[in-house]
Amino acid sequence: MKPASFTKVINFQKNLILALLLALLLVSGCKSKKGSDKSLEEMRVGTEGITMNFIQNAPPDKIHVEKDAPEELNSFEVVMEMRNKGAYPQPDEGAAPLGRVYLSGYDPNIISFKESNVQEFNDKSLEGKSSINPNGGLDIASFKGTVNVENINVDKYEPTLLASACYFYQTVAGPSVCIDPNPYSVTNERKVCQVQDITLSSQGAPIAVTRIDEEAFARKTQFKITVKNVGGGEALKFESIESNKCSPSGEKILREDIDKVYLKEVKAGSKSLKCGPFTNSADGSVRREEGEVRLINGEGYIICELLLEEYGDQVKTAFVTPMTIKLQYGYRNSIEKKIQIKREVSTTT
Repeated sequence: MKPASFTKVINFQKNLILALLLALLLVSGCKSKKGSDKSLEEMRVGTEGITMNFIQNAPPDKIHVEKDAPEELNSFEVVMEMRNKGAYPQPDEGAAPLGRVYLSGYDPNIISFKESNVQEFNDKSLEGKSSINPNGGLDIASFKGTVNVENINVDKYEPTLLASACYFYQTVAGPSVCIDPNPYSVTNERKVCQVQDITLSSQGAPIAVTRIDEEAFARKTQFKITVKNVGGGEALKFESIESNKCSPSGEKILREDIDKVYLKEVKAGSKSLKCGPFTNSADGSVRREEGEVRLINGEGYIICELLLEEYGDQVKTAFVTPMTIKLQYGYRNSIEKKIQIKREVSTTT
């Protein structure tokens, strides 16, 4: 039978080990929580939405084909890595934005793709950056191509494969602004804020609110909101995405479809602002809560008003309130790769 002192030592060691393990688990849990504790505002950075890159050797730079060879020997793959580097959609808004990726730039009599040269986004994991997924969604688009050698009348054919992503996207900007119901006061009144212009950084989207110019009047506050295409692609009316206008074989995209952004809402706190002029308004002088904004050389603006009478007698001095600006639009960006298809002469023994 073991002495009591020896048993006490063993129990003490066991308790010490358990205490150390518990401490390690607590520290590990704290570190994990700290690493994932980024706010949505911190995710809304960057100037890109959906990006694409061709996987190495898919397609290959050179494709050798023979007239009498089996079809699988005259085939090749096009594989693209697709990543959502923006902040839309959030987990409660879906797994991917509405959109498609198209292949074009080749002679369809020479190159054909099994199933289709189009892939939908709805079956891909392309969710936006969020606190639970700070890197955004990542997936691939894969196309199986076949070369119809009989239709090649030269030794080599050098097409440029063009991959175009067309998708619906959304920008949300949330700066804080100063509302001053008494901007012309002559007394030395202490105010918590001053009405001033604001320069904004990126919002995790290819269309960004870059500047807000504010001017206070006795009965209203005006905001000139500047919107800019910062993503390197094309802004489209979002109806173009729904009507499949980006398809190489579909209805053409017209000039009036390009450089259009839809202002979905502007709010100061809980108050909806009326804005104008909109390009889709018959009467440009009428201000509305939402409408279409035109971009010229990639930039446009809209003027919104907050009527101070909406606050009644609730406020008498300047205060800070959050502003929410929501933009919706279609977006198109493309990548390309030149390939060489070389016709080889079949040899027989």
